[in-house]
Amino acid sequence: MALGKTFLGCGTRLMGGAAGVMVGKAAASFSGACTCGSVHMCVWCAAKILAVRAENAQKAADALAAAGYGLYLGTYTLRHFERQAYGSLRRGERGGLIAVAHDGWKGAFGSAGRSWRRLRSDFEIVGYERAFEDTWGSDTGFHVHWHALWVTQAPLPEEEFRRFRQRMAETWRDAVLNAGGYAVSTTCDRPGCPCGGDGHGTDLRPLNTGQEGDAARYLYKDGDKPGSAGFGLEFTRSDLKDGRRWGRMSPFQLGDLAAEELAELGEAGPLVAKYREREHGVNGVRKHYRAQTLNRILAELEVEQDERTDSEIAANEDDARTLVAVIPAATWYRHIVRKHGRRLALLRAAEALGEAGVRTLIESWGLAWGTDVLPPETA
Repeated sequence: MALGKTFLGCGTRLMGGAAGVMVGKAAASFSGACTCGSVHMCVWCAAKILAVRAENAQKAADALAAAGYGLYLGTYTLRHFERQAYGSLRRGERGGLIAVAHDGWKGAFGSAGRSWRRLRSDFEIVGYERAFEDTWGSDTGFHVHWHALWVTQAPLPEEEFRRFRQRMAETWRDAVLNAGGYAVSTTCDRPGCPCGGDGHGTDLRPLNTGQEGDAARYLYKDGDKPGSAGFGLEFTRSDLKDGRRWGRMSPFQLGDLAAEELAELGEAGPLVAKYREREHGVNGVRKHYRAQTLNRILAELEVEQDERTDSEIAANEDDARTLVAVIPAATWYRHIVRKHGRRLALLRAAEALGEAGVRTLIESWGLAWGTDVLPPETA
């Protein structure tokens, strides 16, 4: 379904003359194959990258809470409808929902903006970390939004926090309007609404103070654990989230349905078109960002952080691995890559039985052990 050459080459295009089947403590993998490092599109790369980002965010939140800072978890959304395009940030194509979300954030919380300077001064905000998420629904279209961890010098008193929440909501509303989006609500009078009267454009909850902090720990993390335990998973691991099918699906759920449609119709249908629209539009969007002011605080607190890039994380195998088979390029492209399911079958065989499992499997495909696929001692 995908159109991007780098993404399509992930795990299939070789960097040299052969692929190695490797077995580690956690799982089997291939050596010698390219990785795309796409945190937005690739299930394989995203899982590795977001696991590192989750651990970073968790360590940071725990250290900041222990040091006495105030932590507040916010969500910033747009009004959206099925007819609206995902859009793009590409030069000459800028527009759509993604451009409104990006420009809205810059207008509300960009470091050069007057509104951000006032917020930072009035509420002693010392930094923030931001994460991007998007979903799709058949009736509501694309839903792009930001999650943000705001860090204040100290936890805010209850009355000050309510003022903080209202100011953040109004700032986001004004910035979205200025960016060309629809006005988002900042108040709500619907009885029993989960927004608690604060409207539907934003949400802000204390993460380490008061009764609402307890509620936030239940909603956003593992509620039976103290402190900010589990925050990193909720904040970063969008690849583990499943939305309501057809109502609001994660990108990987949309991909699954698009693949089913393509197999059934034999050609690209409306779901494949939506998948490709997102693939084109999400290019250039930063999945995670942390303000430099917050990085400096974490450095002063001596919080250990993994500073590798997405590409470096995707290409790295953390545990010691053992080579169990070598697949020459001719065999790889002719008999493995072009045969649906064979790469995964090889990994499963290697995980279960090592070299013996790989040999049994490739011989069941009519390939010759020692000729088409080589034993590890030939490497």
